[in-house]
Amino acid sequence: MYKIICYCILLLSFSSAVAQELTELEIKKTRSIQEQLIANPEQAYAEALEISNSENELFRFYGNYYVANYFYNKSELAHSGQLLLALIAKIEKSDLPKSSKVYQDLLGMCVNKLFYIHKNLGDYDRALFYLDKYKKQLPDNRFNEQYGLIKVAMGDYVNGIRLLKKELMTSPHLKLGVGEKKVMNKKLFADKNNFIGEAYQQYYIKSKKRVYLDSANYYFNAAATMLIQDNFYPEYTKALLYMREAKSAALGGDYSKSLSLYRKGKKYPVVQENIRTVQLFDLGMADCFYHVKQLDSAFFYSEKYIRSYPVTKVSKENLLMAYNIMTLCYSEKKDHKNAYRYAQKSLALIQSIEGIKNKSLNFLHNYDLNVIKEESNQIITAKNYFKISLYGILIILAIVVFIFYYYYKDQKEKHYRFLKIIQNLKESKASDIHKVPVNTTEAQPKPLMDEELVEKLASGLKKLEQKEAYLDPNFKLAFVAKKLNTNTAYLSQYFNQVMQKTFSEYTQELRIHYVLQKLIEVPHFRKYTLQAIAEEVGYKDANTLVRVFKKQTGLSPNYYIEKLENSD
Repeated sequence: MYKIICYCILLLSFSSAVAQELTELEIKKTRSIQEQLIANPEQAYAEALEISNSENELFRFYGNYYVANYFYNKSELAHSGQLLLALIAKIEKSDLPKSSKVYQDLLGMCVNKLFYIHKNLGDYDRALFYLDKYKKQLPDNRFNEQYGLIKVAMGDYVNGIRLLKKELMTSPHLKLGVGEKKVMNKKLFADKNNFIGEAYQQYYIKSKKRVYLDSANYYFNAAATMLIQDNFYPEYTKALLYMREAKSAALGGDYSKSLSLYRKGKKYPVVQENIRTVQLFDLGMADCFYHVKQLDSAFFYSEKYIRSYPVTKVSKENLLMAYNIMTLCYSEKKDHKNAYRYAQKSLALIQSIEGIKNKSLNFLHNYDLNVIKEESNQIITAKNYFKISLYGILIILAIVVFIFYYYYKDQKEKHYRFLKIIQNLKESKASDIHKVPVNTTEAQPKPLMDEELVEKLASGLKKLEQKEAYLDPNFKLAFVAKKLNTNTAYLSQYFNQVMQKTFSEYTQELRIHYVLQKLIEVPHFRKYTLQAIAEEVGYKDANTLVRVFKKQTGLSPNYYIEKLENSD
């Protein structure tokens, strides 16, 4: 995610593996390249190329690995991935014993790097594919951390954070190897703390529980303290800490504090040396400037992020956030054409992200089932009398699969309704046609009423709609008839014959359309209680609002609000 990346994650196991095959001089050379990838990447690249031509096959492999790391750091992720796949093929064809630690460690380093490449690109299913493909060749639950990160990305925060914490607690603190520095050991654990902190931030977005932001900042500070104590690039470490704390402040709604923290972090010149870090600062500041109503600055940083995105293509979720900020800014400036354009981009990207996540959810679900099956088989092998327990487990599995299927189907249908509502609201607003974006109507038969009267009533109703008179609790048939200088019989006949709906249905559609639109355009309206929203649109209680809202949209108000918050 940042310039100081996760290439140290398997560093500890690497120490003992290298010692088996490489000379002391060769080990020190690889350690030097590792450090230079941070301090002097061009020199590290030149040295990695040099040892890639070594007569020692294992030494060559490490040279190839660090060449791939160089391009990873340069955000040339596709090229880095190609180099790693070629290296994996060479390792598998080599004479290294498949059961040896050196083989498993080297292969594990490559697979680990491939995982982060595809995770950063948002290709979660591809990232999972490589973990699953090499799982049997790389024992001892090597990839618990990676599965934890994917679970967090998929919204399973409880199990994801549990796996990340387990990995943090069980990772061994090995003695330093030849040429290895203590700070590189600490970097490994600092990364693990930062992963947990970022997971808690995402959990807060879902739950809105303040304690999760406090937990996030706790882990961020623990990570930074580890590195600063050993003077590990202190300026960059402090800049990243400010950036992470700034995001927590923004998530908590304190945008002024967040901006202050972003500015503190951005003052360090080292930030400009890594484009991915610059992108995160730009996006965070764009979000803050929008919320403090400095739209020109929000435009500037959002556009800057969008222009630089093709260089890294990291995180479609972040690109979606930039599109949304642009949509909101154009909407505030009454530029409906461009607001509509970015809204369309957002919807297309949401569908792409959802498609990727659905594939990954299925993959994770199958993976979890396979783990349960493997554990069950081990029980059967150990003791036959556990067969009864197995039948119970299989029944539970069947129930879980059944529940998962219908839950998944229900969520997918709800999400489709949500996207359709947003799409119709955008189209309705762009074309200045006031309609409810939920239910379609059949072709209207020829009215039996006098055409002049029909035109009069239609014109009068339109004026009342423009004045939002339907928000008045007294907006009833008699009230409207009086406003239109007609009687309730004619007005009722107009609704039944011309509009093909009852007056009650007409009122409900107008009020729910108003709620749907306002929840999009006025974010703080989402913080209102359902009772307050109900009273604003003319209903006496929240139960009536919920019933009418579900009738018109097929969704609950809370679900619609939650989806809007997550989309933002």
